[in-house]
Amino acid sequence: MTFESLLNIFLQAGLSALKTPFCYEDDCTKEDPLSQELFRKLAMPLPLSKQHHSKLVCYITNDLMDTENPPLVPPNGYVYSTKAMEEMARKIMG
Repeated sequence: MTFESLLNIFLQAGLSALKTPFCYEDDCTKEDPLSQELFRKLAMPLPLSKQHHSKLVCYITNDLMDTENPPLVPPNGYVYSTKAMEEMARKIMG
């Protein structure tokens, strides 16, 4: 048994996955639980979660896929950049 409430323990487990430096900024969204003062107090002693930023890189062109070069998924299920698909279409059409 623990003196800590099980609800607090479970809430802290969830909040530890959500706690980032961005949660404490003024423009934190209302959907973020850490925008509420009670959840912030509960998460205060917890470490920040490790957030990784992934990037999509086209297999054909090795270009970064972003809003300027969005990813496309043809019927084969692989993901390619729009630029690569346009280049392939130009080669096929001659």
